[in-house]
This record gives sequence, C-alpha cells and structure tokens, in this order.
Amino acid sequence: MRVASEQLILGDRITESLFLHTDIPIVEAGKKIGTDELRRIKRFLIKEVEIEERPEGMQIELPTNLELDDVTGKHMFDSLIETYNQVFTSWEQGMTPNVYDALRWVKESMPDEMNREDILPYFLDRGTEAYAVRHAIYRGAVAQLLAEAAGKERKMVHDLWVASYFADCGLARIMEWRHTKRYEAMQQEIFHRHPAMAFQALQKENIISDTVKRLIVQHHERLDGSGYPLKVRGDKIMDHTRLFIVADVFAAMTSWRPYREAYTVYDAYRHLKARPMQYDSKYVLLLGQLLFPIEVGDRVLISNGKIATVLRKSAVFDRPEIVYEEHNQRIVKDLMEERQLHIIQLMD
Repeated sequence: MRVASEQLILGDRITESLFLHTDIPIVEAGKKIGTDELRRIKRFLIKEVEIEERPEGMQIELPTNLELDDVTGKHMFDSLIETYNQVFTSWEQGMTPNVYDALRWVKESMPDEMNREDILPYFLDRGTEAYAVRHAIYRGAVAQLLAEAAGKERKMVHDLWVASYFADCGLARIMEWRHTKRYEAMQQEIFHRHPAMAFQALQKENIISDTVKRLIVQHHERLDGSGYPLKVRGDKIMDHTRLFIVADVFAAMTSWRPYREAYTVYDAYRHLKARPMQYDSKYVLLLGQLLFPIEVGDRVLISNGKIATVLRKSAVFDRPEIVYEEHNQRIVKDLMEERQLHIIQLMD
C-alpha cells in the first residue's frame, strides 16, 4: 500500500527502495521503519512510500519525545556542518583562518562522547552540503570514536577535532580539482600541496599546538612513504596521526563524491585492512570492532561464495567460527585457522 510519508509509523516495512540522486537507496526495500529511516525520508522530502499492508489491529507505535526530536529537529551534526560551512566558504573567498574562532568552536561543539549510532546513520546519507565541509565533521567524529576506544586523553580528542577543522583549509584555495575525476599533472601536484598549505597558514600561530600542526601536515601520509606532501614513513608518523589517517580515509571512502559513489562501510574497512603497509593495523582493526559488532547468529557472505552463520566469536572480530551447508552437509569453519577464507559482506 502507498502512504504519505507523514503517515508512516514505526514498524512499517518498506516494499520499494527509495532513491534520490544515485543507484544507492536512501532506504532499502524490506527495511522496517525506525527513527533513522523517518529522519532520512523527512530530510530528502520524500512524499510517498510503498509499504506492506498493515495487519488488522496493528498497534501504532509512536516515537517517544526524544525520538520525535531526532526526526523533526536537528541532528547534532547539522549545526556543526552549518557553522563550519560558513567558515569554509570564508576560506574560499580568501579570508585567513581565525584560530581563536576555531578553538572556541571546537570547545563548544565537540561531543561529550561518540558512538557508532551517532555517526553512521547520519553520514551514510549523501547529504546536500559541500562534501569537503561534510568530510571535516565526519572525519572528526570517527577520529573521536577511535581515540576514545583507544584510551586517548580528552586533550588528544580536542586536538584531533582542531586538526580536522583546519586540515582541508588549503583545499578551499584550490578550485580546479573539485569536479574532475582525473587531474592533469599540475593540478595533481597542487592538490598534493594542500596539507602543507594548511600547515603554513598556521605555522606562526603559537596558540595551535605542534601536535595539531603535525596532524594537519601528515594526514595524507602513508606508513610506506607513498603519501604526500612530504612522503614521510614509519616511525616519523606519530601514533595519533596514524589514527587520524585511518579516520580520514574511512570517512572519505564511505562518502559520495562527484566522480564516484560511496564505498560501503565494510568495503572501506576491507580496503584499509588489505593495506597494512600503508595504514596502522591496530587502528584499522579497532575501527572494524567499533563499526561491525558481529554477533553469534549473524549471517555473512564468505569468500568461497557461501552464506554462513556465525557460531562463535573470536579474539579477532572478523574471523569468527562459522557454519554453512554444502551438499546437504553441515560445514563448520574457524576463520582463525582457515586463513584463506574471509568475510566479504555482512548480510544482516
């Protein structure tokens, strides 16, 4: 049955996927409507939705006051993106970064704590903001999530947010790169300078810590020296910069860009995990543990093409014991031992 979006209730099940600008659905067919789905439908001004027939006598589950605030009001990231967008626009217009405004913004805006449910439902929406603006907030949120899980001090969480605020201010001065899929040689060279441009803009600002400045200039470096702008490697990249790099790449890969669609969250994780020479495996694994709480009973697609069920969790979150059927036989595999097999998709 087709209903107006304002008539949706919690528990309704979508029968036709909802799309906006891309082939990736805003809400997938078969999904039950929750507060996150209601917020997305409202955000993208979807007028009508096809849902399953409601059983006769179905109790209408209304959102709580808190849930209604989340649907009808602003998400905490909305205001951060709105204010940061004004800052980024001023940089595009040639204004010098104001470090005092930045530090005040971070102090007043940095969330008390961060969790998976705060981040993914919001940032996996395509959004309508400039993606460089959205990326700064997304990266800061993922960096905070990782830092808190790693036991970093609150001062380091603050420094990560300040670094995320300033890291791409050099991009605001570079206009040619934005809507091109491939850069000409000179454009690529200019683009690779943007971390150094941000560093230079803050180099003489004593109120900005050296830690923040190094986070900014190194956030596109890689452990094997293949990054930019300085091609530093190994121990010359600070531990907290390694964390920041993982947050930056994950946030970038799972976000829409004009020249490509977003990667799925799990594909982005697999990309990072497959490159231990570039990304710190400690923080990649931690990211996976935080974002993919694989539980007993979950269904997963294995690299041998089988859909399996998780029997038992292991010390490494994505290498549990699994079971599947093959030729009418029950096959049990421990992925800690069967190293040639790996999970390629979470089914639930």
